[in-house]
Amino acid sequence: MRTNLMRTTMLLPTTLAVTLTMLLGAAGWILASDTSSDGGTRRPLDLPASGAGSNEDEEDAPESIQFYGSEYEGDAFFWCLDKSCSMGWSGGAPMATLKQEMTNAVNQLSARAEFSLVAFNTSYDVWSEYPKRATTANKASAVTFLQGMIPDGTTCLTTAAVKTVQISNQSQKRRKAVIIVGDGVPECPPPYTSAQGEATLSNITGANYEGTPIHTIFISASDIGISLMQSLAAMNGGTFTHVP
Repeated sequence: MRTNLMRTTMLLPTTLAVTLTMLLGAAGWILASDTSSDGGTRRPLDLPASGAGSNEDEEDAPESIQFYGSEYEGDAFFWCLDKSCSMGWSGGAPMATLKQEMTNAVNQLSARAEFSLVAFNTSYDVWSEYPKRATTANKASAVTFLQGMIPDGTTCLTTAAVKTVQISNQSQKRRKAVIIVGDGVPECPPPYTSAQGEATLSNITGANYEGTPIHTIFISASDIGISLMQSLAAMNGGTFTHVP
């Protein structure tokens, strides 16, 4: 009897080892055979791929707006607008057109987009010191700001454009755009000199350390103004539009 008990006790570890080996082997066979229909092994718990259909991708989708006959894409727009005295020439047509184009552009923005406005002559006025969402209330406020612009003074473009770029630098959006509209050369103070033109290009481009595209629109026939606006856009990865 004592001998049989000792034999049973000795067999227990061996039996447990065999049982564990069989269980592990079965588990391995199950995992190895858990494949998708195309032969690929499934991920644990069959988790969905990361990022697919995420709200963040939808939130950051670029928008397309029409402005002065051109199309611009982005998720944040920052305008620098000329309101110097020459914008009141021809019976005020340039300013009237600018207000209409801007009103249409602002109203095209969805609430996902960000924007701000800067208007300049001898000095400049800022609608918002930081990027704002294009909510219904904010768009209405911006339109009121636009309607209050009165042509006066000279064309001090540089400081206003630098301010616009600084506002755009605050935005965390990935597809930002700065749009500058003007009808004269940057003479601050008059008369215009080539040194002023060079300083304008250097200072604005220097402020644009994020490399945001700067698009320019020139609404006059001045050869100097056309050349300067073309250069500013080219130096900052933007487009140039001439509206004679």
